[in-house]
Amino acid sequence: MIFWHLGGAVFLFRLAFKDSGADLRFLAIGALLPDAVEWVVGWWDPGTGRLIGHSVAFCLGLLVAALVLTRRRSRGRKRAVVVATGAIMHLVLDLGWIDPQLLLWPMLGYELPAGIESDWSGLASWSSANLLPIGQEIVGIAYLAWLARKARLTDPRRRALLWRSGKLGT
Repeated sequence: MIFWHLGGAVFLFRLAFKDSGADLRFLAIGALLPDAVEWVVGWWDPGTGRLIGHSVAFCLGLLVAALVLTRRRSRGRKRAVVVATGAIMHLVLDLGWIDPQLLLWPMLGYELPAGIESDWSGLASWSSANLLPIGQEIVGIAYLAWLARKARLTDPRRRALLWRSGKLGT
């Protein structure tokens, strides 16, 4: 699910932090990173389902790396912390606490739970019986469309500012 995670992460970030100076491009990267990691791993080992990308350890590893590898008060640190924040918001939007064995990996054991279908591998199996992911995508698209309208992204200069700086200007 792409738009659910993008829209949800932007919504939660703006609600919680009220930081209009944050680079939303890096928040988007972080919001999609857990699924992207597992999508890449899925090419080598299809059918693995969700992996460590959906664990707190992965998100904390991102945050620690951001703090260790960047200089204090630098733009790079702020961007790296925003990536880690986006990954954490991904777990929240996926209701990660439903599967504590995966969320708290490796604290509850090194084996990952079997049979959890990732969002990427489950795309082909969507049916009318499973409307929740479709509804979530619609909610994400609706929020992003509302935000784009509020930020007046129909103006080419405002769109250029978003692409160049990651800021909405609202």
